[in-house]
Amino acid sequence: MEYYILKCYQEAKNRCSDVDQGFDRFEPKIKKIVIACLVAMFTSCAEIIFTMLLLPKQLWYCIGIIILLIAMVILISVDNKDQRNHMDKYVDSHKKKIEVLDEVLLNKFYNNNKNIIRKIDIITLKENKEKIEELMNIYQEYIDKETSKEKKRNSIILTIFSVFAGVLTISFENMGVIGIDFTNWLYVATFLLVFVATAGIWIYSYTFFDTLKRKYELMTKDLKDLLLLKY
Repeated sequence: MEYYILKCYQEAKNRCSDVDQGFDRFEPKIKKIVIACLVAMFTSCAEIIFTMLLLPKQLWYCIGIIILLIAMVILISVDNKDQRNHMDKYVDSHKKKIEVLDEVLLNKFYNNNKNIIRKIDIITLKENKEKIEELMNIYQEYIDKETSKEKKRNSIILTIFSVFAGVLTISFENMGVIGIDFTNWLYVATFLLVFVATAGIWIYSYTFFDTLKRKYELMTKDLKDLLLLKY
């Protein structure tokens, strides 16, 4: 039921032209800048990985790091400036979004909507508020469960990096015993860094691909705003 309500809400927002969402909230000129920054970030990440693997003894990967940092700074600056310049517009858009959510709940969730007529009385408002809180609890249960999984993944990543740091420290202190010089140690360290970073990204990628948790978090936030504005 909770997922059905979420889908209905998303479809209603898409049909409403007054609700600005995600990337569409930017003006055409700003969109081009944002796209360029994202492309630069992905390209620089690829450059860093390939140069560290193919040319670990050289510093070509520093170029990718610099480009990545510049693109990130530009992207953050553009987003912050856009929010400041269009604050009133986004506030009105958010209020409209809350109204859309209220209508979806009225039509799909409340029991007092047989004739699709809102009853403005204390009893009905109290019943509707309780139902919203119940719905929020359902979403929060899923969010808490996924957060617990994320903590376990984070502990695995921390363990991997701890082992990695230990291996590098021991190998550095015993280069003579192992029979390698500093240049070869640096090559091994770079290879291990790329391997550990790849493993960490692979483990943590589940956080980014599990968009349902993010949708539930946004839905919970909108439900809280609905309670604040309407009840």
